[in-house]
Amino acid sequence: MRVQETGAFDHYARLVRRLLDVPVGLVSLVEPERQVFHGASGLPPEVDAARETPLTHSFCQYVVADAAPLVVEDARRDDRLRSNLAIRDLGVVAYAGWPLRDASGEVVGSLCAIDTEPRSWTEDEVATLADLAAACTAELVAHSNRDRTMAALRSAEQLGERSRVLLNLSTGLGSTETLADVVTAVARVSTRHLGCERAGIWLRPADRVVGHLGRPPATADERSTETLHFQEDADSSWLSAATFAVLPLDESNPLGTALLTGRGVYYGDRATQNGEHPHLANPHQLGEARAFVPLRAGDVDYGAMALVWPGTRSFSDEDRVTIAAMASYTAQALQRATLHQERLDVALTLQQALLPRLPTPATLDLAGRYLPAAARAQVGGDWYDAVLMPSGATQLMIGDASGHDISAAARMGELRSMLRMAALSAEEHPAEALALLDDALLSLDVDTVASAVLGRLEPPAAPGGAHRLVWSNAGHPPPVVLDPSGRACLLDRGDPDLLLGVDPAQSRQEQEVLLEPGSVLLLVTDGLVERRDTCLSVGLARLREAAQQAAGRPLDDLLDHLLTVLVPEVPEDDIAVLAVRVRP
Repeated sequence: MRVQETGAFDHYARLVRRLLDVPVGLVSLVEPERQVFHGASGLPPEVDAARETPLTHSFCQYVVADAAPLVVEDARRDDRLRSNLAIRDLGVVAYAGWPLRDASGEVVGSLCAIDTEPRSWTEDEVATLADLAAACTAELVAHSNRDRTMAALRSAEQLGERSRVLLNLSTGLGSTETLADVVTAVARVSTRHLGCERAGIWLRPADRVVGHLGRPPATADERSTETLHFQEDADSSWLSAATFAVLPLDESNPLGTALLTGRGVYYGDRATQNGEHPHLANPHQLGEARAFVPLRAGDVDYGAMALVWPGTRSFSDEDRVTIAAMASYTAQALQRATLHQERLDVALTLQQALLPRLPTPATLDLAGRYLPAAARAQVGGDWYDAVLMPSGATQLMIGDASGHDISAAARMGELRSMLRMAALSAEEHPAEALALLDDALLSLDVDTVASAVLGRLEPPAAPGGAHRLVWSNAGHPPPVVLDPSGRACLLDRGDPDLLLGVDPAQSRQEQEVLLEPGSVLLLVTDGLVERRDTCLSVGLARLREAAQQAAGRPLDDLLDHLLTVLVPEVPEDDIAVLAVRVRP
């Protein structure tokens, strides 16, 4: 692989930094006299420019030599590593590296997380690194296959049919992330370069994979319960024209036969197929010639692929080799997409579990939004909450716990519950409630730092009157009020108090303001208003402007407008927003 083709692997290095919260993440491949960083995030500029070091500065060489993970809390205390120059010149202290393998299964490098301070790696962190390394290995194999294909093409005087197909397929699959992406790429290449009328993929349920090709389920009853589920591509007409969207995983159909036997099943025309499987014949069958091939990567059977041609054909040995290679490429892409989807599913499940159910006070409308960082791939420590008190007042909360990983999200859930209890104990005094939370963090040894705003919104003394808002700010971006005339202003009276979890002895202050009917209160986290290239004041000004543009809209429309205008295409940080409207 050429060093300049590193974009995909920089992504894995960035994921290591974010998910493990380390200064440096690397995709390092070890050569006889050097290590080359095919992916890097957090390196000093001069090292990042070179993208390599001699082996005198390499911990990854030991991952390759041992063909096993290397996890070290403090390299300066390790007999094998203490003399490594990476400690002195690059500041490497704590190290966790997981093996990366090539297409033959040989360890060629490592995906590693580096810290400049001693660190005790948790089981969850090591497991996350292992998951990322599995996906990165699949990426390495795909790039290696593509490079070999392209090298062969450059050396040939003319492009053969197989080379053209595989080149286009490897290029198309190189940027896929989801199952739908894979299916779309396969369908496009099959129709454009193989002359197929349709191409489709049937997948096995993730919890019922076959360990070895050719080994069917233990009993006939068990076999009958397994199914192959159709994965639809962009052209839904394939699904409507397919014989079945769900097929049993047995030899009653060609897809099941291909997967159970581990061999491709080929028919020169549909009459031959229907002669073997009469129950599949129907007036809506497409095309004539058809091929069904299993999709397998490593020890996992992901399903089977079907290719249909409009006319009859005789499948040559070259055709079968090409189709088998297509299946291999596709299975590797499915492996990457499955790993990617698993991480998205975990993030989405956790996100949904942590979202609060907002109350419905008699005089208020409430709406909230939460967006994880990196387009749903990474949850974090931001949260919002609202609780209706027995007195009729509404406690409003928003906060941001340190960290950008699933552990941070778990700490966030703990903080949110603790703040609810503190707000109940000191209902009339938000500053006192935050102080109680600060004391609890120390007493219960909760190791986290967080910003938060806690506000108490009291109902009016008389119908149609103003609501009194009393709030306390612990190092958080200030609230924004959109008044009934549509003018937005910041509630930033003085500097915010100290962050939670820093010094419980510090006193906390309260502020108050009256909110007239028709006013909207916005509580946001810094992910909405803070960017690396601009200061917070600029982001808050943009928030005020965007809020004024949407003045008078329903709360859900207002929040949609704010997220559309202010959030980048790929959010760098997670975002929480809580909006409260005093009903006119």
